[in-house]
Order: sequence, then C-alpha cells, then structure tokens
Amino acid sequence: MISDSKRMTPLQWGTLWKDCIFIFFLFFIVLVSVLYIYAKSLLILLLVTALLFILLDPIVLRLSRSISRGVAVLLALFGFFGVLAVLMSVIFRTILPDLAGFIREFPAFIIHFDSSIVVNMLPAEFAEYGNQVLRDTVVFAVDMVKESVIPLIRTFSGVAEMIAVPFLTFYLLKDGRKIASSIADFLPPLQVKRFAAFFGDINIVLGGYIRGQMLISIFSGFVVFLGSYIFGLPYAHVLALVSALSEFVPVIGSIVATVPGTLVALSYSPLLAFKVLLFYIILLKINHNIIYPKVVGKAIKVHPVFIMVTILLFGHLFGITGMLFAVPTVAVGRVWLIHLLDKSNTLHE
Repeated sequence: MISDSKRMTPLQWGTLWKDCIFIFFLFFIVLVSVLYIYAKSLLILLLVTALLFILLDPIVLRLSRSISRGVAVLLALFGFFGVLAVLMSVIFRTILPDLAGFIREFPAFIIHFDSSIVVNMLPAEFAEYGNQVLRDTVVFAVDMVKESVIPLIRTFSGVAEMIAVPFLTFYLLKDGRKIASSIADFLPPLQVKRFAAFFGDINIVLGGYIRGQMLISIFSGFVVFLGSYIFGLPYAHVLALVSALSEFVPVIGSIVATVPGTLVALSYSPLLAFKVLLFYIILLKINHNIIYPKVVGKAIKVHPVFIMVTILLFGHLFGITGMLFAVPTVAVGRVWLIHLLDKSNTLHE
C-alpha cells in the first residue's frame, strides 16, 4: 500500500496531466513528420484507417443497439466498401479520361481567354498577369484532383494495403474501446476521465469536420455537375470533382474551383461565362453563409481568417496535401490547447 507521503496530490496529477498531453502532441507531430518524409504510403494507410473509424463509428454505435457489435462492424464496412467500389468504377471509366481530355484542351481555353473582349480591354501587362494567374489556378485545381484521388487509388491498389485497411478498421471499430479500457487501467480515475474527455473531444471535432466537409463536398459536386449539364458545358464530371474536392480546402479551394468552369464557358461565349461565374458565386455564398457554419463551423470553432492563414502556411510547407490537412490539424490543436490550459474538462459541457 502506498503511504500518504508518497501519494500524488491533485495539483501534482494536474501537472502530470499537462505534461502527458504536451508530450503526446509533440510525439504525434514528430511521428507524422517522419512518416511523411520516409513512409508516405504508410501514413496514407493510417490516415485512411483513422478516417474510416471516425466515419463509421457512429453508424456502428447505432447498429449495435439491435445486433452484436461484430456484425454491426461488418455491415458498416461492407456498405462503405460497396459504395467505394461504385465510386472507383465511375472515376476509372469516366472522370480520369475526361480529366486527361481537359488537360489536353487547357491551352485552347487559355487562347479563348486571350482573345476575349474583357482581356482586350485591359493593358498588356495586366492581361499577361491575368493569364498567368489563370494558368496557375487551373494547374492548382488539376493538381488538387491528382493529389487527392491518385494517392488514394495507389493506397488501395496494393494487395497488402487492400487487406490492411479493412482489417485495421475492423479491429479498431470492434475492439477500440477495449484497447482504451486496457490503457485506462494504468491511470488513476481522475486522469481516466481527463483522457476520455480529451480523446472524446478530438473525436467529436474531427468527426464533425469530416462529416460536414463530406456533406458540403457531395452537395457542391452534385450541384456543379447539374449546373454544367444545364449550361451544356463539357467535362461536367471533371468540373464536379474539382468542386467537390476543393471544398476540403475551405475558402481558397472553393474560389479556385470557379476558374476551370468559367474558362470552359468562356470558350463558348462571354455571356455563358458570366452566367457560369454567377452560378459559382451563388453556390459559394450558399455553402459559406448557410451550410458551412451549421455543419462544420460548430465543430471546429476556428475563425475563417485563421483558417486561411493556416491553409496558406501548410500549403507553402507541404503543398496541396498540407492544405487538405490544415483545418483538421488546427482543430485538433485547438482541442489540445484547451485541455493543456485546463480551461474546461470538455469542449461540450
């Protein structure tokens, strides 16, 4: 039995808690950085597994109320990979060939822009600068598709990865709470509550962000595809995919997504380009003024200005991949900082 003199006081436990949270965050940053540099495929595999866990855990919780947890996990995984198989089929058969065609015709879109009435009204130096901005913007949009879709396809293309991701996700969904309980056995009751609150808040923030972004992404992709079809624009699948993926880079991505569609429309007529641009502006306003604050803003609680600065910083350091992970990283960092400073035991009391 531990004597009273050797027992740690609540203040000492609080200091130890802060040290543990700080060390955990530093270890996480170092681990991700090392994997990004030396084992990017493994990092993608782990991120995909974590993403699936966050997405499917609420579904498993609901299903497990009426059936066993193991069966619920299997049903959730089969449903997800069934939908994924359909999406991959669409990507391989339709979107990738259209993307190749769009890239081939991109110089023609620039030529149409050069000869447009708007450009001819501008001084030569402004017109050239505008051309360069447009080229960089479209290249950014195309690279966003490549950086988002191709690594995911590569992750699931290998036999080992195909087996590892479902198995890791299955055991996390089925036994994740048992693993957490076994770790909690080494901690005093007060610290168990704090660790549970800490990781629970991270799960809530990331889950809310990912599900919210996916909802906005699906909505934007569907609306852009429908709008492109109504306007009679070619490459509707590519424009929809660019719009959908761009929503994962808040503020900047949705602005960039307007350029490819407007350029394609400009190759037909300036009036059509104006209509398409107006269509994108209305969609952007709906997303950022109505949908985003309700489904994402409540989860991350980070000011848009700070989000934009973080996206630019991560983009400069890690490229498009960094821009995709900037917001969730900041959201997790906010949770970590709140718990480190002991402002509250949980974000949602």
